[in-house]
Amino acid sequence: MKVFLLFFPSAIIKTALPNMDREAKEEYLVVIQAKDMGGHSGGLSGTTTLTVTLTDVNDNPPKFAQSLYHFSVPEDVVLGTAIGRVKANDQDIGENAQSSYDIIDGDGTALFEITSDAQAQDGIIRLRKPLDFETKKSYTLKVEAANVHIDPRFSGRGPFKDTATVKIVVEDADEPPVFSSPTYLLEVHENAALNSVIGQVTARDPDITASPIRYFSFKRNPGYIR
Repeated sequence: MKVFLLFFPSAIIKTALPNMDREAKEEYLVVIQAKDMGGHSGGLSGTTTLTVTLTDVNDNPPKFAQSLYHFSVPEDVVLGTAIGRVKANDQDIGENAQSSYDIIDGDGTALFEITSDAQAQDGIIRLRKPLDFETKKSYTLKVEAANVHIDPRFSGRGPFKDTATVKIVVEDADEPPVFSSPTYLLEVHENAALNSVIGQVTARDPDITASPIRYFSFKRNPGYIR
């Protein structure tokens, strides 16, 4: 199959096939022979080799490496922490392979965000709001990768984007007991007897396991706990 044509006598080289595909074959070596005396017997000839390299165009969409991603995160993780990375591959190169990442749907759009890593060409999912295992134990996000530079000549082959599902499981972290009130004001008569009950404070364990809570009282002097 002829890929290139040489036109005589101008020696102009043209493609013999339409819609050549760089992703299938990027480079061709073309050997050209020139003969004097009109190519008749007895003439001399010389050859040269041309290297023809196909330049890239944005004719391929990004494609996620997998359709479903699973990540887990402790409920007490610091805001801004990277939860995980997702990646969409593109057969094109250079700026034609650049993609931006977005969260387009899901029940955790307010708690998570995704940023694009231009160097690694992937998306980084980060925590933007606090998590609470006792309130919600898992989230599902729909993320999208879309080409940044769209070539209008190939818009009919679109869409130049792809989607994937991300499932995030929240892990329980041991939380301290929480008092029912941040402060208490209690009154007691000055002549109250020893061990008189002057009031009650309550605290609860927010963890699902709800470990028993132990209360401590402080003596003013010398500061013992009993």
